Amino acid sequence: MPLNTGQKHQRADRWYSETIMGIFSRKKPVERERDIPFVYPSYGYFNPLQGPVTVNSLTSLGIPAVYRCVQIIADSIASLPLKAYRSNTEIEPTPAILAQPDRTMTRHEMMASTILSMLIHGNAYWLLGDRDALGYPRQAVLLATDAVLVQPVGAEVYYKVAGQAYSSEDILHFRGLQMAGSPVGMSVLEHHRRTLGISIAGEDCASEVYNAGGLPVGVLEAEQEMSKVEAEQIKNQFVAANGGRNRTPAILAGGLKYKPLSFNPKDLELIDARQYSAQQVCTIFGVPAFLAGVASPTSMTYSNVNQDSIHFARYTLRPWISRIEASLSTLLPRGQEARFTMDALLRADTLTRYQGYEIAIRAGFLTPAEVRDLEDFALEEEDSMEVTDVQL
Repeated sequence: MPLNTGQKHQRADRWYSETIMGIFSRKKPVERERDIPFVYPSYGYFNPLQGPVTVNSLTSLGIPAVYRCVQIIADSIASLPLKAYRSNTEIEPTPAILAQPDRTMTRHEMMASTILSMLIHGNAYWLLGDRDALGYPRQAVLLATDAVLVQPVGAEVYYKVAGQAYSSEDILHFRGLQMAGSPVGMSVLEHHRRTLGISIAGEDCASEVYNAGGLPVGVLEAEQEMSKVEAEQIKNQFVAANGGRNRTPAILAGGLKYKPLSFNPKDLELIDARQYSAQQVCTIFGVPAFLAGVASPTSMTYSNVNQDSIHFARYTLRPWISRIEASLSTLLPRGQEARFTMDALLRADTLTRYQGYEIAIRAGFLTPAEVRDLEDFALEEEDSMEVTDVQL
């Protein structure tokens, strides 16, 4: 029976107090199996009916296209350098909250897990702590989204975790796309249950065809009419004598004939259906099909791939990066802001860059020394000399 919102939060609070909060008490956490209700994408997105398909974070990530889209977005952003700036000047050393927010994991792991929560649930929560003399946090713990209950009270927002309420000063809330008036981001699981449910059902259908034998492997034909009981007896006798690993020759009498049946995935439209579902998933997450290993309906050329990669960085990664930068900047002193360096993602191919450098040097707004610095080449003495004519 599906759980209501209050019951889910009660279970989440109990689970969270026994596991995550056990880190602070140094007690061994108790392993529990989380109760997730069955939901089937039928009538309405927000009123799913009970059924055989479970749509949650675990089953959704079991879809290859979903896992790949989430992984490539999360790891692409997490791999970018993250620095603090004041008036376009980099601050050194990098604040601890940006360099390694959680001592138990690397910055890449922390950011990738945070982005994964944002992509799937629309929200991610950091519990802040280890504040310096000015009150700015130096460490954070990533909370499970199901363990956090968001409670707006007037102009303030409070977060209930394991029965304890925290203010927005203690919780950093990363939000995805929001509805007007909503304190939380929109969840992919809630707004795309139908598409994800169809993808999960397609995977289950393919599995049943190959594992459980959803289609007959052959037909026994008889020349004479027979009753249902007689047909069942003949089938059972044939299966007992020739089924399983038994490879002895079959002997048929009384006008019986065996006709094998063969079906391929193309005939069953399994490939087309799964490919269409994968393309829909790529559309949801804004990932080019070729990056997720999904066949594209159009032919791909080098120019198309290069252009799609730039569009992916600009129109998919950049919006997520902007949201994360804005949230992290609230943890820094006034006048400072957190920035990811996207130069590597937006970088053109070698020939295009070198042609651009040639134009820039001839026009006089770049020097060879600056070009070498942009390409991370070691500077040489002659780079400091003024160059009036350069041929590349």
